[in-house]
Amino acid sequence: MNILKISRNLFVSVCLTFLLTGSTFASPKIVTASELANISLGYDSQFVSLNGLDFHYVQKGQGQRIIFLHGYPFFAASWDNLLSHFSQSYHVVAPDNRGYGLSAKPASVEQYRIDKLVDDVKALIEHFPDQQKVILVGHDWGGTLAWTVAQKYPELISKLVVINAPPYNVFLTMLQHNPQQRKSAVYMEQLKSQGSEELFAQYGPELLWRYGFDKMLANGYLNEAFKQAFFAAWQQPGAISGALNWYRANIPALNDINDQTYWPSKTARVSAPSLLIWTENEGSFVPATLDEIPNYVDNLHIEMINDSGHTPFFDKKERVISAMETFLK
Repeated sequence: MNILKISRNLFVSVCLTFLLTGSTFASPKIVTASELANISLGYDSQFVSLNGLDFHYVQKGQGQRIIFLHGYPFFAASWDNLLSHFSQSYHVVAPDNRGYGLSAKPASVEQYRIDKLVDDVKALIEHFPDQQKVILVGHDWGGTLAWTVAQKYPELISKLVVINAPPYNVFLTMLQHNPQQRKSAVYMEQLKSQGSEELFAQYGPELLWRYGFDKMLANGYLNEAFKQAFFAAWQQPGAISGALNWYRANIPALNDINDQTYWPSKTARVSAPSLLIWTENEGSFVPATLDEIPNYVDNLHIEMINDSGHTPFFDKKERVISAMETFLK
């Protein structure tokens, strides 16, 4: 559940490379009130109290509601490519998830358990006065969260779209039984470490940006406004701990994989019509995951996208939009 499969050693390697080549890192700073608009990329920015915490979301458009849930290491308006398109026909809403951007960042790891994250989404859906069912879209951790919301609160969801993420109970099952998935998930253990947090704190969002995003910027998939918004979101106080706490709270060590506190339900299913967009070069989840997911979803269509990695809504946005348009109609 990560755009970047980076271990602590790789963090160090990247840092040393920049230092030896004379590269420098941007100094972290707290974004002032006058700069907060950058994070919203021009969308209407709103704050709401949910479950005793303050949440930020962006919105645009009118009509049936689509709620977009981002993953690591993103923020609400990082869905810009999809928000700008679908806001022409829908009311699009994208929150900064708990621990991210301008939303609340509780200090306790326990505050990031999947059941609390699910109830954040439920509260956001119920925040809108018309109480309509929503189309729920998620990527990475946001995708896993979207599956789990649909499992627990099917009455709130009309359709579900997930990009490169399995249901939480499928992921735990794969960790439990598939050695290749355990090997592929080693980076998640590294992200849980204090060492990773210290590296992020020292070098700031530049460390993430220079490991992939800079190439997407150079290729025209991202622009300078997105870069500024990305940096502003990651420079918010508590953002580093908040993002990493999703892993700490929900990724068990191998000897704890049978601990029932991690399992909302081993057999929970999704009944809503669902679209899973999966890419040829998805690296966080082994191919067997794609074979397992249909066993947990009653009505599933899978759309494969070639020549793309973990974030096709950047480099293959037309394919993602086309697949979603066809499914939603």
